[in-house]
Amino acid sequence: MRNSAVKRLLSSLSLMGVIVLATAHPLRADLVSVAFNFPNPAGPSPLVSGPEPAATAANPLFGAANVWNNLTGTFGVLTTNPSWTNLVSSTGASTSVDFSITGTVLPVNIYPYHLVANPDPLRSEYLAWNSNSNGTTSISWTLSSLAPNSTFDICVYGSRADFNRSFNMTIEGTTIGVPTYLYSSSQPADCTLFSNLTSDASGVISGVGTGIGSNMGFANEANWSGFQIVQLSASVPEPSGRLMLCMSVLFVGGLTLKKSLA
Repeated sequence: MRNSAVKRLLSSLSLMGVIVLATAHPLRADLVSVAFNFPNPAGPSPLVSGPEPAATAANPLFGAANVWNNLTGTFGVLTTNPSWTNLVSSTGASTSVDFSITGTVLPVNIYPYHLVANPDPLRSEYLAWNSNSNGTTSISWTLSSLAPNSTFDICVYGSRADFNRSFNMTIEGTTIGVPTYLYSSSQPADCTLFSNLTSDASGVISGVGTGIGSNMGFANEANWSGFQIVQLSASVPEPSGRLMLCMSVLFVGGLTLKKSLA
């Protein structure tokens, strides 16, 4: 009888242990890719899809990109605090991830103007700021409803435009310059990688894009063409949560043994 009780106890504890481990380390590698789609009356531009070479070189996990979020806006119209909800994953499945910007930006699409030179659908549509005294020298942004307490890589894209439109991006205390490229040049475009970022307990990652120089005129305009974010590690419960799980395992095991020996 006692041997049978011990076996049932061990089985219960093993089952609970599997649950604890599965909760602490679920296997996942979520990927969300964002580009912009601002239709220009001068001509159509293709939607972005598939893997992006520079991001894939930075982290092969970005190579799984298939479906992109081609976020919409009104070409040439200043827009304050835009936001987009329920972004899709690389498979096209809807997620709860939202993307929002605080600040005033100008949706731009110059793809029809450099189609022949160096076509680049991703980098030819972008959000612009720090230009023509529109009131915004920097913008802040937020990705919400990510997996909480998890680790991510983000690759940020500058534009391919008529002038240097570089800017600084700051995420979790790290500031990196995001380069832009001339559409008249065949120089391979890159992405700016932010590694090992951690979402907070609410599943939020945020950052700030800052123009370089005065916003008088358009010489220092900042252009942001999109980004990709991929999850590196699964969400891990807070220490208090893991303690509660362990206590639950012991409690259930104790009840099982007591019942078996009664």
